[in-house]
Amino acid sequence: MKILAPIKSHDELEMLVESGAEELYCGITPEEWQQEYSGAAWLSRRSPKGGGFESWSELRKTVDDAHRAGLHVFITLNAPFYTTAQMDSVVKIAHRLDDEIGADALIIADPNLLLRMRQEKIRAALHVSSVAAALNSEAIRFLLDFGVKRVVLPRSVGLSEIEAIVNAVRGEVEIETFILNDGCAFEEGFCSTTHHHAVGAFCTGLSGMDTEFEGVAGQDLTYSQTVKLKRNLLDYWKYIWYLNGNGCSTAPNGLPYGPCGLCAIKDLMRIGVDSLKIVGRESGPFKKLASVKMVADIVRKARAGADRLYLIERARSLRNTQEHCDAGFMCYYRGESPVPEEEALLEQTA
Repeated sequence: MKILAPIKSHDELEMLVESGAEELYCGITPEEWQQEYSGAAWLSRRSPKGGGFESWSELRKTVDDAHRAGLHVFITLNAPFYTTAQMDSVVKIAHRLDDEIGADALIIADPNLLLRMRQEKIRAALHVSSVAAALNSEAIRFLLDFGVKRVVLPRSVGLSEIEAIVNAVRGEVEIETFILNDGCAFEEGFCSTTHHHAVGAFCTGLSGMDTEFEGVAGQDLTYSQTVKLKRNLLDYWKYIWYLNGNGCSTAPNGLPYGPCGLCAIKDLMRIGVDSLKIVGRESGPFKKLASVKMVADIVRKARAGADRLYLIERARSLRNTQEHCDAGFMCYYRGESPVPEEEALLEQTA
């Protein structure tokens, strides 16, 4: 099980390697794409402003140096779909990433592009983005027909579902799961909105919307109904706040908040997950550094044989805010990894 970290400039490479990254992924929006389609048509699932490399030369240097350090580099071409007119441009970019840059894999969401990659005999491995919404083993078996090497499971897939999927496709394809940073209120693969650097994301803005309640046929709601609806809305706002990195805040020790699967690392290792994805191509260097260090801390201890209860305690101490962990909203795999007190009780009564 490897630690997959985001990168967007060569300056970040050394610190990511030193802090424990074992694989890297990134995006690029070449100048020729910007000139042809402007910023409205994204080449991958991130805004071209600050979401990836902007020059071929810097990307090539980064990939070469990462290879010297023993790390593979995966490059995103994971827009949900491309128009017929865009597809030829994307294929040209893919060939350049394959032939000139030396990408180890291309991360793709659009099945049409997967098919073109097979037809074009691209040598880089093909990884299926979480945006493709491969939610079960049958969806993954369909994707295997395209010759894919790895599938990134969506955030919404729980631990028990991950285990069933891994057991069903073990030895046929690698499985990658999310481990830290950035949530999504919806199933990303079925979402037609975008995360724009200027206006933000539709989902994270939901918590700030004004709301009025009205009964059927314009009837007034009872006091009890109004209270229940307001409570439900407040809970939803709280959930959105956690998904958005706890209001884009940081812990007292400077480490980033946001959706987290640290407590589940022992389970994911037991299940046989191949890679743990740290989200944040567009993040600043410190957030990337802190994120990789947190994940690497737990992974190293899990590899050394530390027991599950100890690792959960360690993960919660790294988060450094008991109330956020106890809320449950910050967990990728909430409800499936008992908190230490619950697990101890289960062991005593087993």
